[in-house]
Amino acid sequence: MLHLVRWIFHGFEFLIAFPLKVLRFVFTRLAFNPKLGRMRLIVGPVVLYVLFALTLTYVYAPIRGLTGQLWMGKALAYADERSLATAIYDRDENFVGIFDPILDSQEDFNYTDRPIALPDYIAYPDHKSLHVGRVPEAYWNCLSYHEDRHLGGLINPFGIDLYGVLKIPYSTVSRSLSSGGVSLGVGGSTLSMQLARIFFKTPPSPDESAGEKISRKLKEWWLAPVIQWQLVEPGDTTRMKHWAANHFPLAQRTGGQALYGVEQTSLIVFGKPASKLSRAEQYVLAAAVNKPIILLGGSETIERIRLANWQSLTKGRAKICANALIDDPTERKTTLDELARLSARPPDPHPLPWGEEILASLSPDRRARAGANPVYRSNVLLPSVKYGAREELKERFGFDWRADVSGVHLTLNAAENFRFREAEKQVLAKLDARYADRINDAYSLDLDSAKPHPDIIIAAADADGRLVRYFESNFNAAYFGSSSARDRTTGHYDEAKEARAIASVGKMLAGIAIANQGRDRADTKWLDTDAPAVGLEACGRGNLRRLRTAEVSFACSLNTPLLWRTAKVPLSDLRGLTEKLDITLTEPVTSAANLAKSIVVGHVAASPRTVHRMAGVVLANLTGRGAQPLAAPTLNARLDLVGQDAVTAGTDNVVPNDIAKPSARAGLRDFLTAPVCYAHGTMRHLSDWCAANRKGVSLHFAKTGTRGTGAADPNADDTVDLWVAGGIQFETGAAYSYVVVVGTGTPAQPWARDLYSGQIAEPLVRVLLEDLERQPVPEPDEVTSAE
Repeated sequence: MLHLVRWIFHGFEFLIAFPLKVLRFVFTRLAFNPKLGRMRLIVGPVVLYVLFALTLTYVYAPIRGLTGQLWMGKALAYADERSLATAIYDRDENFVGIFDPILDSQEDFNYTDRPIALPDYIAYPDHKSLHVGRVPEAYWNCLSYHEDRHLGGLINPFGIDLYGVLKIPYSTVSRSLSSGGVSLGVGGSTLSMQLARIFFKTPPSPDESAGEKISRKLKEWWLAPVIQWQLVEPGDTTRMKHWAANHFPLAQRTGGQALYGVEQTSLIVFGKPASKLSRAEQYVLAAAVNKPIILLGGSETIERIRLANWQSLTKGRAKICANALIDDPTERKTTLDELARLSARPPDPHPLPWGEEILASLSPDRRARAGANPVYRSNVLLPSVKYGAREELKERFGFDWRADVSGVHLTLNAAENFRFREAEKQVLAKLDARYADRINDAYSLDLDSAKPHPDIIIAAADADGRLVRYFESNFNAAYFGSSSARDRTTGHYDEAKEARAIASVGKMLAGIAIANQGRDRADTKWLDTDAPAVGLEACGRGNLRRLRTAEVSFACSLNTPLLWRTAKVPLSDLRGLTEKLDITLTEPVTSAANLAKSIVVGHVAASPRTVHRMAGVVLANLTGRGAQPLAAPTLNARLDLVGQDAVTAGTDNVVPNDIAKPSARAGLRDFLTAPVCYAHGTMRHLSDWCAANRKGVSLHFAKTGTRGTGAADPNADDTVDLWVAGGIQFETGAAYSYVVVVGTGTPAQPWARDLYSGQIAEPLVRVLLEDLERQPVPEPDEVTSAE
């Protein structure tokens, strides 16, 4: 033991004594050695600087790299996570853009251009990039050749390049002689040092002073060893490759944001993913490190600068890589020829062949920004869709979804949905003008108005639950549930906390319960204790006891006969339906009659998505697809996960036949087509969309609902929510369920007075149906004929 202690003390003694002996040698043998004469004035500083470079590279750097992991290792990993952008692709695999950083559920992304000092952390400005799964090899080879060819080797083992440090005095003399004044030179910055600039915002500036340059270089020397220690292992530079492919700004829009990383830049500049880049294109992107491609022109001067910048990349650094790195003469010639073709003109943002019409409708400035900025592009093309897609990610992964998901593949076509949104906006503006005297002054249906809007939700899904149209007026994803029902610690939705009453749309659930008993059809008579003396075939009301048909009861949304009939359904059946459909009970259940009343008058609660799935269950039953599992309506068809294969965006499935029996089909069709097809139905203004009245339509059912405050004052605002839920099948076999909601969701905030679904929601449904009618005929394996 004493022997070990003795050796430890000898080691400490050596560490202290060796530097002192070196300094004594320098001063006595070189700096103050009279035998050297005036040469000692040069030799001494030179030797001192060489020793400094060696110490910096081989002593300081490894110690700093190791110890820095204690307090900076997690910060670097966290910075890398914050930079992870989530790509958005539409149904046809068109790249639409990336999620706006503001949508990060963690709310920790610094999207300003300045550091933010927090109590125990400095939040440096962040950037977003699409992380690549596999780094393009030619890109990496060219980048490391130009920027850090000694990475992980003897010259740069720990993040500081010995040659780069030794080069500083030479470049200082050279620059000073050429400038005629003192100009501090620079050494080669390693990739680790350049990454330090990116994450900690210490970029070089053309007009920085000598003091600022020294300060910057010291910061880079302070940070680079920590970065390299984390990213480079002996013989393995995989993590460094990924960081180098993900975090360098490679293109810059004039006056706009930079594009970071190979994947994002290749999609905008070349219109293809990084995995499909040619060798020449990869060399160009590698050459753009420290000299980003300039996107979008302007004045004649800017165009000249763009061309000069582009040709310096294609004819300069990229060409050097081609000559130095390609051994095969034929391959080298092919790459050089492609670089020559590329050099002819600088690139504009790659056009969107699927969205040119949309971009053409924008103002010139918005069109340019949408072309070059993938964040802005997604904001323009998918203003509410991205919020809904994020809500699904939160439901599956929680608030930390950003760490798991690198790409979202939507169920809808971005261009088609954009046009649909614009069409609905025009209708809403007309409705706002028509009913201005009934709409609360604090609200507006016109989305171009500065006033707040009630939640306006319009969604349609195909027979498999894939949303093909999605519209929301507010950016709160109200379709997926009320904010009060979302857990603030996990981000998950809890239907038990849902408070949005579904009004008379609840009669759809009553229709399922009654039809499941198999005893009732359109002409079945039910007792109405609020019937008129005459006109029982219409929707009039009175105070007499009369029998009225099931068809009239559903068509006119009559509470009394539906309460009478629904109360005869066993309590266990009613409760079972509410549980299977995730309907929230807001009142105590003491009997079948009690629960029947909650269902029929719509005192039960559900999110628009839940009501939409109920309509989807009915559609599946009526089109003969009841045996196939049905997912909750979803915007996310497939997800690209970080470091994993793509997965389907799984949701809870129900089997429609377990909810609406196959034997219920005839009765259910009679009940729920009545509001549309019956002469006095609540949706009679859409009777031209009844299957019997419209060529090409084989089925159309729907149910409306209006939730009010119950205010007795006729001048009081009393409209809270307007609902429509239904489904349609065309003779082509294409079938869609839909839901429309206009309202605030709470009686404490009525938005209008004396307005009903037939006035507001039905015009929106008409636009939706016309849009669905124009959809292409589905593939044969997607067609299911109505029975």
